[in-house]
Amino acid sequence: MKYIQAIVLTLVLVAPLSAQAHGGEDHGDAAPAAVAGSLAPRAQAQTELFELLATAEQGQLLIYLDRFDSNAPVADAKVEVESGSWHGTALAGPNGIFRVAAPQFKQPGTYPLVFTVQAGKDNDLIEATLTVAPTPLSAPSKPHALAAWPIAIALLALAGIGWIVWRRMRHMQKG
Repeated sequence: MKYIQAIVLTLVLVAPLSAQAHGGEDHGDAAPAAVAGSLAPRAQAQTELFELLATAEQGQLLIYLDRFDSNAPVADAKVEVESGSWHGTALAGPNGIFRVAAPQFKQPGTYPLVFTVQAGKDNDLIEATLTVAPTPLSAPSKPHALAAWPIAIALLALAGIGWIVWRRMRHMQKG
């Protein structure tokens, strides 16, 4: 019977240890997901004639060009791009997608862009700003398993002390 009392007493003493606060987590509503940081840097602009989206990917500037009034891709255009002292002529691809080599847009920064678009009789000058964000540094992760070691050691020490006390009390009752 005393053995059962010792187990119950040990459980009563140890149970509050598992309910301690930990890690500073908020267990309320889940935080809204952050906008994906893996999206390519982009610039967009529109005029009365054209709508343009430019993305910087792998040392190239991809330019998506369509008509503003119908959203139809413009495939038969000549597109030139300027940013500061840099100038490039984009090569036409399928479905109104143009490419131009632009390795300078790999570096973080804000780049003003000027696009000159000539499509048939329509000519337009489109201004946009490309913002390349710096690559976020990943925070070092905390090893949560290490935080449990002090508690485990304390529990083992408590169990050892309890066992020694129990043995001595049992020995005293016999003698």
